[in-house]
Amino acid sequence: MTKVTIIVPFHNVENYISECLDSLVNQTLKDIEIICIDDASTDGSKYIVEKYKSNDERIKILNTQEPSGQSYARNLGLDEAQGEYIGFVDSDDRVELDMFEKMYDTAKKDDTDITMCRALLFDDKEKNTYSDDYYGLMPLENFKDRVFHPNDTKDEILNINVVLWNKIYKREFLRQINAKFQNGYIYEDLPFFFETYLKAQRVNILWENMYYYRQNRIYSTMQNSDKKVYDRIPMVELTYKILQTADFYKEKKLDIISWMIDDIFHRYTVLEDKYYEDYYSSMKKFFESFDLTEEEKLKLDTSYCYDEFCNVLDRTYYGFWQFLIEKYKTSNKLIKTIKHEHNESMRKIHEYWDEYSIKAEQEKKDLTAWWQNHYDEDMQKQQEIIKDKEEAHQAEITDYQNRMTNQEYELKAWQAESVRQTTEKLTADYEWKLQEQKNHYELSLQNQKYYYENNFLLVKILLKVYTLIEKIKNKIKRLNKKN
Repeated sequence: MTKVTIIVPFHNVENYISECLDSLVNQTLKDIEIICIDDASTDGSKYIVEKYKSNDERIKILNTQEPSGQSYARNLGLDEAQGEYIGFVDSDDRVELDMFEKMYDTAKKDDTDITMCRALLFDDKEKNTYSDDYYGLMPLENFKDRVFHPNDTKDEILNINVVLWNKIYKREFLRQINAKFQNGYIYEDLPFFFETYLKAQRVNILWENMYYYRQNRIYSTMQNSDKKVYDRIPMVELTYKILQTADFYKEKKLDIISWMIDDIFHRYTVLEDKYYEDYYSSMKKFFESFDLTEEEKLKLDTSYCYDEFCNVLDRTYYGFWQFLIEKYKTSNKLIKTIKHEHNESMRKIHEYWDEYSIKAEQEKKDLTAWWQNHYDEDMQKQQEIIKDKEEAHQAEITDYQNRMTNQEYELKAWQAESVRQTTEKLTADYEWKLQEQKNHYELSLQNQKYYYENNFLLVKILLKVYTLIEKIKNKIKRLNKKN
């Protein structure tokens, strides 16, 4: 049996697919299969993959007749996979060359259903690599050296990275639970993760950065702010149903609902204006499905988006926008809110145009002028605030530079004084030692002089004695001759 199957869906990624495949065909783990699913590409992506296939029999290519989305493509790959473990790689990303060898060894060592690794982010515009807590799995830091059960991570469950590509799954496990992606949707990795993770019995982590996730790519699925963002609501709804089956659901119910409110409302803020009303209706319907007691609502009051949640439930679409204007009138969202309110007011006026044409025309002019004036005033205030902050910041920088200059001057003065004092001390020490050596030399010279003078005097005395003795001897000899 092949050790690892790697599933790679692709659609119009001719600028990136080679880098992706290079990192896969050169894996240190050779016993792999690479299933590439062409989702009806219209550029040169397919020809690039076919060239790689001609040089590597481990590559398989599947095709869709028309663009069907990543969910459908990944399901095709799951049906064809023969590996003991299954991994997913996005076609515009790349991996470390030893990723699947290390991931497979880590999974086999502990016989896990799911094994995760850490990931780095690569900015396609700035061309720099960086990390963060989410992709670095920091919420699971306490579990990095052991096998764990999903229930062990209930306190971190909403902070775990849900992406597919930093994990490998035991194929037998996926087939036992009949794990599939939701065809036709984006954000499909969200329910897939929670379905597989909550049903897993053994999970572990390779605590190394193995995957490079490309950010800020043009035409990337995850950069859309169009109507496809609607998919977030059904995918979160499905995730909510899955989480309701968890052993810890009752304990974490309010945390889960608060997280979902925040997530759904955040997507609302990135939509284009023309999709707001439809999304609002879907969002309201989803929020109404939460089965909350009055006591739970009071506890939920601490949620970041609790006000938005309550006002979505209690207000019409236009009433909700009025609430947003009041809430965010001092925030950066003011300009966008005013613009949108202006557009909605104009549309509402046009609905009654036939009946009140003259009045509507005047109201339109007055309202437009009022909103424009209000907008201009707010823009001016914002610019003044920014200018004041910049001036204050520059003043702080100047003050800091002055303090640094003074400190540098004081340091140089201290250094100069320290050098002077040290020089004086060294000079005094040197002169004292020189005088001491001179005195010692003169004393030694004096002692030697006394020594030689005394010896010379002794020699003179001895010579006189010797001379005297010689005289005496000669005198004795002369006396003897006479006698």
